[in-house]
Amino acid sequence: MSYCHDCDEEFEPGTILCPECGAKLSGSDDDTGTASGWSTDDSGSDDTVGWSSTDSASTDTSGWSTDTPTTDETSGWSTDDSARDDTSGWSSTDSTRDDSGWGSGDTAETSGAATAHREPGPAGASEPRSHDRDIFEFSFAFPLGKGGKPLLIDSVLLLLSFLLVPLLFSYGYSYRVGRAAARGDGDVPSFDDWGGLGTDGLILVGVYLGVALAFSVLVAAFIGAIAVVGESSALVLVLLAIGTLLVFACVYVAGAIVPVLIGTGSLTETFSNGRLLEFALSRHYLKGVVLLFVFWFVLSIAASIVAVVLAITVLGIVLLIPLYFVFTAYTANLAFAMWGYIYNEAAAAGDVEPVAPDASLGLR
Repeated sequence: MSYCHDCDEEFEPGTILCPECGAKLSGSDDDTGTASGWSTDDSGSDDTVGWSSTDSASTDTSGWSTDTPTTDETSGWSTDDSARDDTSGWSSTDSTRDDSGWGSGDTAETSGAATAHREPGPAGASEPRSHDRDIFEFSFAFPLGKGGKPLLIDSVLLLLSFLLVPLLFSYGYSYRVGRAAARGDGDVPSFDDWGGLGTDGLILVGVYLGVALAFSVLVAAFIGAIAVVGESSALVLVLLAIGTLLVFACVYVAGAIVPVLIGTGSLTETFSNGRLLEFALSRHYLKGVVLLFVFWFVLSIAASIVAVVLAITVLGIVLLIPLYFVFTAYTANLAFAMWGYIYNEAAAAGDVEPVAPDASLGLR
């Protein structure tokens, strides 16, 4: 006889489906309880497609079940003791999954295999670097980097500056010292690009000459205005006052050309988009101007003391000349290093664009 466990009724032998509830009958010719597929155990299954090879109860519509879990999958395999509600994917551990994908641990995930196995993205651009030393320690120590060898080479260039060409190399190197400080380098650059150093020095000389020419024109214009109104006129004092203030203002702003040029690395960017005026009116530039005078005062006193001590000895007098060029190169590099530090500090504060660590040291 065929027996329905749900209705607790017996039917004629050979009956497969219960006439009352439609469930599979036991005791029929097919004891598998499936419409299609195989069942090799005593479990109750409501599968339409798939195999059941264990004592599990499965409600899959497609897929295999090889263990004891209770699943509600639409497709996929289950090879462990986990409870699955996936729509697709594999589960190979004791994890509980609520989405498509693979489970590889004792965790519950809601993301699929693409999330679990996400490939790392391309390496991002290197972050800007900041200095970990204060400005005093950095400015005085930075020009002495690499055992002082670059400083000695720069000193020899200044010694030969009467030939003019070595002076261009010296200017170009001082600029690159500031540029290295602006991008956060921990050591001074080397003399390994003589062509670039000469080009940078030539550009700096051109900037200096351009600024000098502009001031000459400005002063000449005021002198001409005074000559026109006459020296006895009451307007002379007004013109002198205005001229003096204007000259000082222009000198102050013009001093910002070097640090902005160090930071941008470009003449075009230095004089575009108001960068020069913006930096000249910032607290960072004011700080640099004050420190420049402080450094100059300290170094002048130190140099005077050393000169007096050397002058009272015969051997010391011989050393005065080479030490003068070493001191000149050192102070120039110190000033550029300080401005580079100031610009790096301004970039760290978000007031200017930072210099990338891999940015070129030369002008463009």
